[in-house]
Amino acid sequence: MILSFRHLPLLLAALSVDVLAGPGELVMLAPLDQAMPIARLHRGALAGGIVKDVGDALARRLGRRAVYLNAAAPDVAPLLGAGRADAMCYVLPFWIDGDYNWSVPLLPDAEMVAARHEAPRLRSLKDLKDKPVGTVSGYRYPRVQQVLGERFQRVDAANMEQNLRQVMTGKVQYAMLSEATLNYLHRSQPGLRLRAELVFSAYRAQCAFSRRSAIPFDEVGRAIDGLIKDGSIDQILARYR
Repeated sequence: MILSFRHLPLLLAALSVDVLAGPGELVMLAPLDQAMPIARLHRGALAGGIVKDVGDALARRLGRRAVYLNAAAPDVAPLLGAGRADAMCYVLPFWIDGDYNWSVPLLPDAEMVAARHEAPRLRSLKDLKDKPVGTVSGYRYPRVQQVLGERFQRVDAANMEQNLRQVMTGKVQYAMLSEATLNYLHRSQPGLRLRAELVFSAYRAQCAFSRRSAIPFDEVGRAIDGLIKDGSIDQILARYR
């Protein structure tokens, strides 16, 4: 799911500070529009999920302290591009605008359609023509748009939790979400009458690092390679499976 961005207010653009990080800190963007297992927010702060666990592990490997800066979808590219944050994880190069240093692929997931239990079965994305589909505001869905064109009937929600709510309450019969999110819901709510309908794009998410970060990217790359080789990434993912 690609994020479509608008510019932050001119005040942010006028700021001359390259990076918010203080000495010994790693500033990571915390997505406000995601749901578990990717991110859990508590009182407006990132409190758990894969994004936090990966950020904490990376900071430890770098000998730094992880600091999380809240970011709605439209704010990610301006914040990273301006160097106001060092990095954001659980993204892909074609999800966000701008030029960044990219980690190796490390977090497996897939884009999918979830359906209410009574919704008609889908054979392919073409069966969604003219059907209202739950989506997240600010996200673009290029594969779906390619197949459906103007017959892609989006029903936007402010974030992933609200998108899930609109399909669970019956406002729409189908919704776009990540496979990891649906699997997590089924584990945490065994009676949930929401089915995995159609997986249409598998991927391994990455981490994007600002080119204006004070942390050398070679150092970051070695740290991520270490987290993969010693099993730390697999251990993080296993907590949510």
